[in-house]
Amino acid sequence: MAGLALALVICMAILLSGKSSGDPDLPTGVASVYPETGTWPFAHARAEFYGLDAGVQESVNAPIFTAMVGWSMDFFGDGFDSLKIFSVIPLVGCLLLVAFALVRRRGEAVGILAALVVALQPTLLPWASVPNTIPLAALSVLALALFAGARWKPAPWVALFLCALLQWGISPLIVVVAPACWIEGVRRSIPRHLRPEGWVLTLLAAAILLSLRQVGADPINLAAGLTGCTDLYRSGAVPSIFGSDPGWLLAVLAVLIAGPRGRDEQFRPMRMTLVAGLLPWLLSGTLPVFPLVVLIPIGILLTIDQLASRGRTVIATATLAGTGPRLALTLFVVTSLLVASLASSGSADSQVRIAMSMGLSVVGLAIVLAIRSGMKRSQGVWLAVAATLAFCLPLNLYRISHEDVHWQRSREGLERLLPPGAAVGGRWAHGLVGGTHRRATIDADVDHVLLPFEENTEGLILEHYSLFGDQQVLVRQSGVPSGTFEVACALQESGMLAEARSDLALLLRADPACSAAWERFALLLLEDGIEDLAAECLFFSLQGDPGRASCHRLLAQLYIKQGKEREALHHMTMSSGQAPTVRILSREGALSPEGRR
Repeated sequence: MAGLALALVICMAILLSGKSSGDPDLPTGVASVYPETGTWPFAHARAEFYGLDAGVQESVNAPIFTAMVGWSMDFFGDGFDSLKIFSVIPLVGCLLLVAFALVRRRGEAVGILAALVVALQPTLLPWASVPNTIPLAALSVLALALFAGARWKPAPWVALFLCALLQWGISPLIVVVAPACWIEGVRRSIPRHLRPEGWVLTLLAAAILLSLRQVGADPINLAAGLTGCTDLYRSGAVPSIFGSDPGWLLAVLAVLIAGPRGRDEQFRPMRMTLVAGLLPWLLSGTLPVFPLVVLIPIGILLTIDQLASRGRTVIATATLAGTGPRLALTLFVVTSLLVASLASSGSADSQVRIAMSMGLSVVGLAIVLAIRSGMKRSQGVWLAVAATLAFCLPLNLYRISHEDVHWQRSREGLERLLPPGAAVGGRWAHGLVGGTHRRATIDADVDHVLLPFEENTEGLILEHYSLFGDQQVLVRQSGVPSGTFEVACALQESGMLAEARSDLALLLRADPACSAAWERFALLLLEDGIEDLAAECLFFSLQGDPGRASCHRLLAQLYIKQGKEREALHHMTMSSGQAPTVRILSREGALSPEGRR
């Protein structure tokens, strides 16, 4: 029965993480924290596969990870979706490892509950929905911390060596487990009666960090270095983990109270890992989602283990509790489930996510207390399953069914906009050219560059994107326009509208699915005052890209002009928070129709 339940959890996790193909979810912090995590690690393998220039610094290359990605490309192909195995499989590995560790200590019910929470965790799951290295780093940190607590005496030193190897070859974020491995190795090498216990290690670590601050060390840089993100962390751009997942406060409190205490040696390195990762950030005055997202599986494991261990001290026996407390706890859990189901099924707002995160922690505590007060364990298992599903599943299903697919459509549309073989530069170039033979680079030293949108952007603007929550534009900054679409944009900018319409008509006749060309054609018609045909072109553009915000805004403006408030409100709602309207380009300068084809 436990095996079937765990198999159901794994299948659910694969479904939730595998079916999401759009941009990461903003409230989790994924979109605004470190988007390069999803693109740069694949750059070197992609460059070797296509024989191109990687376009990123050699310092960000992870040789082991590059080799694994290359093998997967050779076997599965170079598609963008095939790279998601590096997110989905590590997520499943975290489920199995957390469940296995707790089943041996606390029983099958507790292990399955922990696996459910990891599978539907509202912050970790979005990171596993797109290709990136976060789940793989989280699995590595969890495995190394467990291995460092093994009874084999040299285990911490072996774990420390593996930590150094993996942080060099896979991800620098794995370095967060190194202090715990080193401390555990030192503790085992000294006599037992001299080993520091409990709060001593935590206070000693805090004293060392505070003394470093006194000698001039920057607390943010110090915390970033100790957690492996020295040159990746952007201060001020990273939301707090409590802002997106405040229920994780329970894990923070549990580990800071327990610290390295406890007689079990297996879990001591995990507690020290969580302390070593959280304490520097707490002393710096912030607790960001990134890079602490890699500690979420450890936090869930330790929190549920603490609840299962300490719950019996609150309600010692069923005789002391009686029927009344058991009934009250059961009613509380059921009421919480009903409220969670109603709230989470009706909205995906960030406030709902916060309420679910807190509610899931409260109901989990109530379930543990109910089991300790005499409730049957089988009943507690099903209440745990129902609680986790009610709090997390509706939101994640909503995220899957309403996920924007601008990223995928942007990659597909790129082939229609740029000539074959044209390279793309800029911060998100690697993600935009994924699955193509185009060269990408971070440096803006190529003709076509992705830039943050500004009203005074210089160059020939070809397309607007909403990538990772930021407004981006694809701009030709240098060189002569080539290709039908580029020439049409240049002709429009120079005021040669008739020639531009002619080129766009030829392009749309050959490729009727080009949403950017339909929108550009509509802009030309609007300049001539032909609003009815322009509206038709905008609808054709939306057929290929239903979430195209600029088209929705143009349609809203047309409907407002015609007095159709209901239709205008619909299109304004569809364009809310998305890319700005494509501006009518200036007509300064002259362009010869040469090069049109």
